[in-house]
Amino acid sequence: MEVPVRVERRRGDRGPLLAVVALAVVAVAAVLAAASVYTVGLGEVAVVVDPITGSVSRPVLGPAISFKAPWAYVVKDYAGVEAVDMFYEPPRDYPAVEALTKDGVVTHVDITIRYRIIPEKFDVLVKYYPRLNYEEDFLVATARQVVREVISNFAMTDLIEQRERVARAVEDALAAKIRGDPVVGQCLELLGVNMRNVKLPDSIVQAINEKVAAQQRALKAEYERQAALIQANASAQAALIQARGQAEAMLTLARAQAESIKLIAESTGVPPQQVVAYYFQLEMIKQLAQSGRTTFVVSPTGVTPLIPLPQQSGG
Repeated sequence: MEVPVRVERRRGDRGPLLAVVALAVVAVAAVLAAASVYTVGLGEVAVVVDPITGSVSRPVLGPAISFKAPWAYVVKDYAGVEAVDMFYEPPRDYPAVEALTKDGVVTHVDITIRYRIIPEKFDVLVKYYPRLNYEEDFLVATARQVVREVISNFAMTDLIEQRERVARAVEDALAAKIRGDPVVGQCLELLGVNMRNVKLPDSIVQAINEKVAAQQRALKAEYERQAALIQANASAQAALIQARGQAEAMLTLARAQAESIKLIAESTGVPPQQVVAYYFQLEMIKQLAQSGRTTFVVSPTGVTPLIPLPQQSGG
């Protein structure tokens, strides 16, 4: 025999259930609120992409806090000046550009590209480059094409002697390519292209170094030759001046000797020719005596005077 039992629910039993529901609602609201708020840092630009409608919001430049639909996602990028290094040696962002010169020499060109995103056009950039691969797919690829085209117009020696002209040609050509692109042209601003280095094959570098060394040796030899000529000319001038001085001294001495002979001849009455002969005989005897290697023999019978003395009258 079954006995019916009546169980009465108390109104207070619904409290825990309502609390759980309330907590769930709060949690969902918190999640939705967290998914609906996003921040943009300093120097960043962001857009909101709605995957349901496919729409892209207007750009928001940081620092900023904004809202979006919970299911939408945010795309951010750096809005300041960017520098892309394309170098032969690490560290680098991308490898250097390998290019062929007009005369067939393989070179590796190091360049740095400076650019920035135009924040107001970031939504256009995201529409066409949703993965933000514009740098690699467009900028770097276009730079490689431009550098190869420019380098092909110059011979190897021009790359060394006209480096500034080559660098300016690369920058102008890349700027024209960017301006001509319907998307990137309105979204990126090219700030400059620096051609850092042009690496030539080792064999050519060695040949250039040998040529420079030969030129330096030739310049040194020419300098030494000029210095020797200057020294020789100076020595010749000095010898000429010395000889001129000696000639003038001898002329002065000769004049003095002639004046002395004239006076002796006038005072003694001896003919000048005989006085000259006696004068030089005496000079020779004087020089022999000064040498110390001459012996003089004196005759006991006396000697005849070289210059006869004038006779005195009277006893």
